[in-house]
Amino acid sequence: MSRRVDKPPKWLDRLFGWLCRSEELEVLRGDLYELYAERLAQKGRAWANFFYFFEVFDLLRPFALKRTRNTTQVNMFKTYLMVAYRNVINQKVFSFINISGLAIGLTCFVLIALFIQDELSYDKFHENSNRIYRLVENFESEGVGEHSASLPFPTGPTLAGEYPAEVKQQVRFFNFQSPTVALAYKEANKAFNESRFFFADSSFLSMFDYALVQGNPRTALDNPNALLITESMAQKYFGDEDPMGKILEFQGQQPLQVTGVLADAPLNAHFQFDFIASFSSLKYWYGGTLPRTWYWNPCWTYVLLEHETDATAFEAKLPDFVNKYFPDFIREDVTMELQPLEDIHLHSKLDYEIAANSNINNIYIFGAIAVFVLFIAAVNFINLSTAKAAKRGKEVGVRKSLGSKKSQLITQFIFESVLFTFIAIVVALGLVALLLPAFNNLIGKSIAFGTLFQPQFIIGGIAIGLIVGLLSGIYPAFILSNVRTVSVLKGERLKARGVQFRKVLVTAQFAISMFLIVGTVVAISQSKLLLNEDPGFESENVLLVPVIRSGMGQHYEGFRNRALQSPYIKSVTAVEEVIGEKHQVNNYQYEGMDRSKPFPRFFVRHDFTETMGIKLVAGRDYDREFVTDDTLAHVVNEAMVKAMGWGSPQEAIGKKFYHRNELMGKVVGVVEDYNFISKHHNIGPIVIDLNTMPGAFNLFIKYMAVRVDGENLQQSISDLDKAWASVLPDRPFDFFFLDDRLKHVYAAEQTLGTITVIFSVLAIIVACLGVFGLVTFSVERRTKELGIRKVLGIGNAQIIGLVSKEFLLLILLAFLISIPASYFLIEAWLTGFAYRVDLQVWPFVFAGAVTLIICMSTVLFHTRKVAKINPAVTLKYE
Repeated sequence: MSRRVDKPPKWLDRLFGWLCRSEELEVLRGDLYELYAERLAQKGRAWANFFYFFEVFDLLRPFALKRTRNTTQVNMFKTYLMVAYRNVINQKVFSFINISGLAIGLTCFVLIALFIQDELSYDKFHENSNRIYRLVENFESEGVGEHSASLPFPTGPTLAGEYPAEVKQQVRFFNFQSPTVALAYKEANKAFNESRFFFADSSFLSMFDYALVQGNPRTALDNPNALLITESMAQKYFGDEDPMGKILEFQGQQPLQVTGVLADAPLNAHFQFDFIASFSSLKYWYGGTLPRTWYWNPCWTYVLLEHETDATAFEAKLPDFVNKYFPDFIREDVTMELQPLEDIHLHSKLDYEIAANSNINNIYIFGAIAVFVLFIAAVNFINLSTAKAAKRGKEVGVRKSLGSKKSQLITQFIFESVLFTFIAIVVALGLVALLLPAFNNLIGKSIAFGTLFQPQFIIGGIAIGLIVGLLSGIYPAFILSNVRTVSVLKGERLKARGVQFRKVLVTAQFAISMFLIVGTVVAISQSKLLLNEDPGFESENVLLVPVIRSGMGQHYEGFRNRALQSPYIKSVTAVEEVIGEKHQVNNYQYEGMDRSKPFPRFFVRHDFTETMGIKLVAGRDYDREFVTDDTLAHVVNEAMVKAMGWGSPQEAIGKKFYHRNELMGKVVGVVEDYNFISKHHNIGPIVIDLNTMPGAFNLFIKYMAVRVDGENLQQSISDLDKAWASVLPDRPFDFFFLDDRLKHVYAAEQTLGTITVIFSVLAIIVACLGVFGLVTFSVERRTKELGIRKVLGIGNAQIIGLVSKEFLLLILLAFLISIPASYFLIEAWLTGFAYRVDLQVWPFVFAGAVTLIICMSTVLFHTRKVAKINPAVTLKYE
């Protein structure tokens, strides 16, 4: 039985078959297959395809030469190469500017294209990605509430049972809504706090295509206390030991047995994981059964629809499902939707996402930048190619006098242009290979260079090369090939055809450069605003310590008292979420309301406002002297006062609130508005709700917030660590700084600003190269004219003004075009922010001034050089 050999893609194999039209070549196909298989095993499919493509052509070359009956074509090809080479040598500056400018533009374009391709590929590696949907819940009344990426525990199984003909499978993910959990491998005395730990239903491996390296995918998550770990975590905890069957202790209590090892999750998945425990393991924490409440919604729930199920028609059935199962007091405020898996990364802006998502608007912005940079580079290449060609009239005349045909001249010029374009592409590929690691580090990805050898990139590169090459070669090919031989041999100058077209292109180039400068300035300003605008609380020198399900509930007061003994620890409180990042929602009923409504909620412990530096504008804060504050008192913000129509903050004090229509307590304080979630959203009403129950640390209280002395950080952290060890010695101490965490909330804007700056600067450099080349050509072409004018008495300043006049007019026209276009496009982008900078005049003036200075500096450099030349030399020019 013959050994199976991996074959190349059909399109490459068909190309070989099309080229191989003899039995002599056909016998080599098997050898090529063997070679392809070796490349595939060593380098991967992309590189194997690349080498196979060139090996086929290398193999065919001697046969092609042998078959060539007319060697004139070969000689003509050599002539074209020789002429192109001589032109490069004779015009080094033009050639360098032309090729390097286009190469830089192509490099920018390719890097951004790789980024966009990666962003668009998220979650598409799953075989059934087009049939997988995430269930989302909108819990809202009169514009207040939440749009949640998660749902109650029973939703997934109940929905699958209710609609078995439409839903093939469901999977829930749950992580205790905890930032970290504690895991320990007792045998090796290893213990860590882990942030990417999830519980999942046993259908996890059948719905999602994550590779299981060890274990049985059908049974790995069937039993309670089963645990899947990734390869990187297996190395972290067990080193070279076989992890199968090993025990990891979860939260210091529950033993979990490793039943499988997963390959690390692909980076183009919308959430990352290190550990997946069986969902049935949760019964350990809930008295032997899973929660059945339809109010609490902590589970991310996914469904796989049957092939014949229409998602829109199925979604129309969800209101009936809500009415049947959700409790009466929230039923009118709840709706459910299906969210396609492939849309989550770029189109989802929900509350309680598993991980931060990207934004489709950034893809549009990056795509526009890529096109603009490539356009500027292509315009430079076309402008310089056509301008340079005007100097080759005498060459054309000589060649025509020696018998060259018009078709040969056309072929020569187009060949040169396409050749230089593809040289620029090769240089760009080298630059991409060189810059890709730094680019990956900048954008937080691991894009492989081999991605460029996918069919879409190969076809795109060839198409760009041909289009740019043909456009830049059309002028010399069809205009110069028609010149009169006698005229050019007599020394008559060719008419400067195409000048107006070049002016249009240069104007467009200047306008785009100004737009990129304005966009860069605004993007940086917007990023700084989001990071530096006062959020209404003090985030510096505040440490957040994850405590949910840590046992801290029984030791909180003891820990607090021990910590405050340190002179470097100023204040201690506990909070439900990261302030400025998240909130939760609860139903509240205040006087004047017929029924309860969902409002944003933030559970806290005493001293919250003091620790966070939030100002009280009316009433009082929660006070330990009032032991009933946790049930009979509320503190709200100014936005709540406005939303409820209570008048002033002072008038809000004493307003009553109810639970199930029974009087509970009253509003005792009003705080100044602050950004309790990110500045992507306007400040809404919120209830700052005191929760002093010890059990709150198992569900509602996730962090302790500690304000420390900023001038003695190391000592503050050391004292805090000692206080932690005094109450929870068996659990690792972990913390992070609040201001560092909040920077991640605006990471997308920071990345956008950084990338915009980098590629805008590169675009401007490319534009400068183009201006440099055109000014060089313009001055060189007018050298004799300028010499004559100088003999007639014109001064250096007048010479500079004469040459710079046309460029000044082009910059002015570009400025007039760029202002309205930049304003409307940037204004449209800024409307997506609740907090945004106001567009001012100075960025537009700055963009125009930068463009003017760069252009005029280039003109000044060249014209001064010509102006200093002895007129006797310039009159002999040409």
